[in-house]
Amino acid sequence: MNMRKIIAILSILILAMLSGCDDPMELDNKKALRMLEECPDEYGLTKVMPIKTKYIDFRLDNMKELQKGYEALESQGLITLTKTGSLYHMEFTEKGRELAIISPKEVKKYDRRLANMMLLGSSNRYVITSRREVSEVLEVQEVPQLNMAEAIAKLDIKEKTPFHFLEETVAEQSMRKRFRFRKTTEGWKYCEPE
Repeated sequence: MNMRKIIAILSILILAMLSGCDDPMELDNKKALRMLEECPDEYGLTKVMPIKTKYIDFRLDNMKELQKGYEALESQGLITLTKTGSLYHMEFTEKGRELAIISPKEVKKYDRRLANMMLLGSSNRYVITSRREVSEVLEVQEVPQLNMAEAIAKLDIKEKTPFHFLEETVAEQSMRKRFRFRKTTEGWKYCEPE
């Protein structure tokens, strides 16, 4: 009888220890969040937006709100606005160039879609408007056939730049991002050290 009790207690302890261990072959919200925090990904966590530099017409309804932002940038010494007739042209000052992203190579580091638009001949310049961090993983979906998983995470703004006014009209939906994980023989991987 005593032997049965000992075996039962040992079995319960072993099961409790095994269930407490992190299975490398399972990916849940908590594990995905931990992996994302261990390997922050610049791509998608830094918000880049286009800023109009030529033929700016603040009389248009959608531009009236932006006029205050452009004027604030000018008062901070980041840009100069020149009026030609009813249109404005914007130039970055030396101080503003430090915050502005001009080359497609730099934009591609943060947002490939915007980089492709630049290559197609857009006359806009692109600036960093905010830096974000993953606050919570909302959902993990595994695709066993492809040995991959996709996590949908909620992002919070960690830092705003003076150009943040450009994204204030962006919907709440953009504050979520999808991250892809791949399954290896050692378990799930998000990023690997070089």
